[in-house]
Amino acid sequence: MIKKKSITRVEELKLADDDDLARARVFWHEWGKPIVIAIALGLGGIGSFNYWQNYQVQNSESASSLYDQVLSSEDADSARASLDTLKNEYSSLAYSQLAALLMTRLLIEEDRVDEAATELRWAVEHSNDEKITHIARLRLSAAMLSLGQYDEVLNLIAGIDGNVFGARYQELLGDAYALRNRNGDIELARKAYQASLDAENDFFNRQEFVRAKLDNL
Repeated sequence: MIKKKSITRVEELKLADDDDLARARVFWHEWGKPIVIAIALGLGGIGSFNYWQNYQVQNSESASSLYDQVLSSEDADSARASLDTLKNEYSSLAYSQLAALLMTRLLIEEDRVDEAATELRWAVEHSNDEKITHIARLRLSAAMLSLGQYDEVLNLIAGIDGNVFGARYQELLGDAYALRNRNGDIELARKAYQASLDAENDFFNRQEFVRAKLDNL
């Protein structure tokens, strides 16, 4: 009889990191660019509006440049200064949260998962874009699982309506229950994995992995 192959925590964390950043950037370019409306901002004159619009463009250009510096960094330490400037001066712009996600990838590659979790918490708390928030929260959950913080994961994502991300949330719930493995947790994990498989949308195309986890319970 062939023994079923288990998926380790390290493998799970790497799988969680595959496509989310690329998808986040697509969402940002399609939906996240701000539209400045003079009336909504309460600006009285055309001159004021033009000044504000130019200021926004300059801010975006500066933030974009800093983001590119993080993107081109080969390690987390070399990316730190640019990321910190983004977080301190442009925290309201999506560039800062996306840069935090980039930093997370570097930190995970350097096995600095606890630091990655800190960056992801910041992204979750500061993002004004629902989709980026979901992606940061999903990655934070995966990082916390690798750190053995199962209760924290359950508190973070239980009851969240993730829409197209629902299948991934259910998978991570299943992971948290299966790894915690207290009384009744395996059954809860089984239900969560099945809910992931039954979800209408599988945005991350992970049914194969979820089925493997369910079969190994």
